[in-house]
Amino acid sequence: MSAPGKNDLKIVHYGHPGLRQKAKRVGRATADLRDLANRMVELMRASHGLGLAANQVGILRRIVVVETGEAAAVLVNPEIVSAEGAETAEEGCLSFPRLYGSVERPAEVVVRARDLSGKRFKMQGEGRLARALCHEIDHLNGDLFVDRVDEETLHWLVGETDEGEAVTQATTLEEALKVFTAARGRHD
Repeated sequence: MSAPGKNDLKIVHYGHPGLRQKAKRVGRATADLRDLANRMVELMRASHGLGLAANQVGILRRIVVVETGEAAAVLVNPEIVSAEGAETAEEGCLSFPRLYGSVERPAEVVVRARDLSGKRFKMQGEGRLARALCHEIDHLNGDLFVDRVDEETLHWLVGETDEGEAVTQATTLEEALKVFTAARGRHD
């Protein structure tokens, strides 16, 4: 358990082996699990993300946090039990900083999970929330947004104009993954 006010969690980037591994189911709800969830919410918010899976902080446990405008939700052992429709929208990932592309996801999902006290619940999500839930549950299964991205739309966010408009640069999946692999090699 970390000291109060200290968050030692760090987001791991592409190339970290935990991103491609399937996370293990969580047993009992414990104080350590609640502490992990709180630190994940704090890190997600500090990183301006919509969601965060434990794999993304190097912990192979089935826990995700999501936030799309309301309060953050913590889902332990989440499973998608139904999905309807399809929407394509731009998506990014905290484990792939500044890389974005179009991904098709269900328009609506229902997810079954447990809360931090161990109680079962269902969460319904539409639009951005459905997208965030699918994205984070994919992480728990070792699947990444680049596995689903329309490669023709893949691009880097390289800056913004004085008017606040995004400046992007097209890339290929192969080139993007090389950037992360090279960066990982420098940090190992």
